[in-house]
Amino acid sequence: MAHYRDIASRLIKLGPFDRRSRGGWRFGTKTISDPIVARLIASGRARRDGDRIVKAEPAPTGARES
Repeated sequence: MAHYRDIASRLIKLGPFDRRSRGGWRFGTKTISDPIVARLIASGRARRDGDRIVKAEPAPTGARES
């Protein structure tokens, strides 16, 4: 399963995953399972934006609020 997680991790950098009508997610014609997406979200590499999964933006560093 680690192989599919690595592929999904690379794909999310290229573009969002769209929700499939039959469940799960897709990137073009590639189907991505719910558990893989859940792991991407839990690890902080992706976030949900409506019916899409998008790459999580890293927190800005350097600038601090007073």
